[in-house]
Formats: sequence, structure tokens, C-alpha cells
Amino acid sequence: MINKERLKRTQKRMRDEGIDAYLILTHDDYIYFFGEDRYQPRVVIPAVGMPMIITFRGEENEIIESLGVDDVRIFGTVGQQIKEVVELMRQMKGDKPDLTIGVQMWFSTPAFLLNTFQKTNPQVNVVDIAPVMDGLRMVKDKEEVELMRRAGEIASIGMGVAVKTIRPGITENEVAAEVEYAMRKAGGHGTATPVYVNSGIRSGWLHGTATDKKIREGELVVVDLVPRYQGYCANLCRTFVVGTPTDKQRELFSVYKSAQEAGIKALRPGIPMRDIDNAAKAVFDAAGYGNFYVFGISHSIGLGFEETPDPTIHLTDSMMEILEGMTLTVGHSVLSVPGVGGVRLEDTFHISADGVVALTSFPTELAL
Repeated sequence: MINKERLKRTQKRMRDEGIDAYLILTHDDYIYFFGEDRYQPRVVIPAVGMPMIITFRGEENEIIESLGVDDVRIFGTVGQQIKEVVELMRQMKGDKPDLTIGVQMWFSTPAFLLNTFQKTNPQVNVVDIAPVMDGLRMVKDKEEVELMRRAGEIASIGMGVAVKTIRPGITENEVAAEVEYAMRKAGGHGTATPVYVNSGIRSGWLHGTATDKKIREGELVVVDLVPRYQGYCANLCRTFVVGTPTDKQRELFSVYKSAQEAGIKALRPGIPMRDIDNAAKAVFDAAGYGNFYVFGISHSIGLGFEETPDPTIHLTDSMMEILEGMTLTVGHSVLSVPGVGGVRLEDTFHISADGVVALTSFPTELAL
């Protein structure tokens, strides 16, 4: 069913921003309002009144029953879908000189649909919905936090399987397959990012995936997991070494662990996001690794893997203050040192009235 309280708050912010309607094209905001997902989520939320759902032919009765909305527009082809939206925009515009429509401008927005929408609706002013949605979504309610906590538990299950699976001669892809299967079996609904299993020289990559490369004795292996549970994410990353760690590997691991701990201690309401980076970088600087530090050790997380505030994407977000109710990761950056490899440790936290609460948990040990 539609979350009417979220709808009410959103519509008020839309009116305050002068936005006539919000065209939802992404899974995350669809889930935010309706608590379920669709293969192609398409909704128009007017500044006043109930949402209008645009869905495939044959799904309208189920939509009406499950979501509790009466205005359902159906289509059989993408072309018909676009035509339906165009007609809807014309009806909403009426005699108004112009119509302002908000759209999410983020990674998951289908660019071709947005481009088509703009071309077929030249009379419509398209703006970023971020001023409306960011302020609502970055503070999580109890239900959202519990869903993220469950995602964190699923991530821990996946990491446990990774530890049992990693060995010399196995491929990164084989490890990733076992991990993803285990998380699915545990109730996970896919992942927000590919399962990262980066070994050897690839352990130094900031972003990665899993390849057919065989893991070798003595290599660092970074495993980064972002499972979804009912749409919500939790991020857990650990670094391991196959066999006996070298002194240099132990040093990098120890430095990163201390830097992450410093970043976690900096988490509290009222401080800017940059203070988390400053705390972590001070540790890297003191250890002589400051030049290898990649800015952006923390970002918000929820329905999206990276949400506002997200200094890793928008540098100005580093000035945003941490608020009670936010969920943030600490450990996003990798400490990548040529000739040695990379180390990363990442966890997800909820900023509550009682302090910082970890939503992920797994032993932090270098050796398997």
C-alpha cells in the first residue's frame, strides 16, 4: 500500500519548491512510496492528490488492490507508455503557462526515457527532484533502519561464505557466485553493486567486480558486499590475505583499521561530513600513507548504494552536517599502494539518539 505519510510530506515539499508533479522513473523512490518494486516503475505524483500509476496491460487490477490507488494508466508498448505520459502532462498543464516536473537525476534514471520525455513535452520544465526527496530520504525511520539491519545480517552471511571459499586456485568469479547464492538463500533480493572479489593487483581498485582471475597464495583479496533486502542496502567490506601475511600487508591493514576506527569515532550529529575524512586522513598521514588516500571515506546509504550526502560523488556534500537518523558507511576509500596492493574495511552505521549503531558486523582479521 502507498505510504500516505511519506506522500503527504513529499507533496508539501513539492509545493514549497514550485514543482507541479514528480515523474518517478527509478526503483528506489518507487519502493520508498509503495514498499514494493516493479520491473519498470512509472508513477506521476501530483503536488495535490493521489499518484497516477502507469503500468503494463494486465497488471492494473493487481496494482489497484496491492497499492490502494484508483488512477492506473495501462500500456502495451513503450511507445504507448510515452503517449500516455504526454497526454497526462497536457491534462495537468491545462491553461497554465508552464508545468514544472521533477525527475530524479541520479545513476539509475533511464537517460533515454528522460530524453524522450523532454522531447515529447517541450512545454514542460524538467527539474531535479533532489531538493524534495534528498531531505526526506537521508533521514531513515525505524522501519527503514530495521530493513537495513537485515541487509547487514545478510551481508555478514555472505562474507562468512567468502572466508570459507577463498583459497589458492579458485577464481574470483567462483567466490562471488558462492557468496551471492548464499545471500539470496538468506533472503537477500539481489545486490546494489556487483559482488566485488578483487585479488592481487586488482585489490587496489576503488571499484571492482569479479573476474576469471585465479586467486594466488600470498595475495590480498578485497571482498565488498552490498546486498538488498526489500530494496534497502547495507555495505560490508573486508580484506583478507591468502596464506601468511607479509609485514607490509600487516602494516597496511593495521593503518586502515585505525583510520576506519577514527572515522567511526567522528560520527555524530552536527558535524560536517568532511570531519570523517579529516579524522581518517590524519591517521594515514601519521603513518606516511597520506599521499595514497582517496577522499570520500563515508557516504549515505539506504535505498541507494550511494545517497545524499555523498562526498564521493558531490564534493560540496562534504559540507553537509550529519543528522540524527542518517545511515552512513565508513570505509569507502581503498588504501592502494603500488607493489603491495589495496586494503579496505567498510561498515554501515545508523546515527541514533543513543549514539552510533552498527548495522553490519563481521570479524576484522587479515588472515583467513
